[in-house]
Amino acid sequence: MTHEHVGPTLDRIRELSELVTLQVDVADVQQTRIDGHVGGICAILVVKGDAQVGVDLSAARLEKVDATARTAVLVLPEPTVSRPRLDHDRSHLFAVRQDGLWAITPGDGLYDQVTDRAWTEAQRTVAHAAADAKILERARQHAEQVLRTWSTAAGWDLMVRWPGRP
Repeated sequence: MTHEHVGPTLDRIRELSELVTLQVDVADVQQTRIDGHVGGICAILVVKGDAQVGVDLSAARLEKVDATARTAVLVLPEPTVSRPRLDHDRSHLFAVRQDGLWAITPGDGLYDQVTDRAWTEAQRTVAHAAADAKILERARQHAEQVLRTWSTAAGWDLMVRWPGRP
């Protein structure tokens, strides 16, 4: 009994989803400030986290499949950021400082407000940092490398095309 390889299929390509996903570590220092008429309060936070940047292979399309030449064009959607995660164990509040008349205001309600805002902004910082153009380009290159290696091992020449790119 002989088996003939029919070439790349979308179902087989979709099985590679985890392999075309990058895990990106993020580290940053951010300042969150609340200003008033006579002073303000500032929190400085060391932000550490990670996110996944990958290509949604469920949206991939095969074009120009030539079984004789064993070539195909795979059209992929742009990479996106998913699962941005602030690592609370590695992130830490470095300092909270009040200035102006706020420095002599009794109570810690302002402290709670600025630190809550700082942690919320830190989560957005992780997601935004992972969406950097250089990281997205690295994700494209990684996806192409994985998919070409996979197709070459199967005896096919797979060209990857990104919509909106030459």
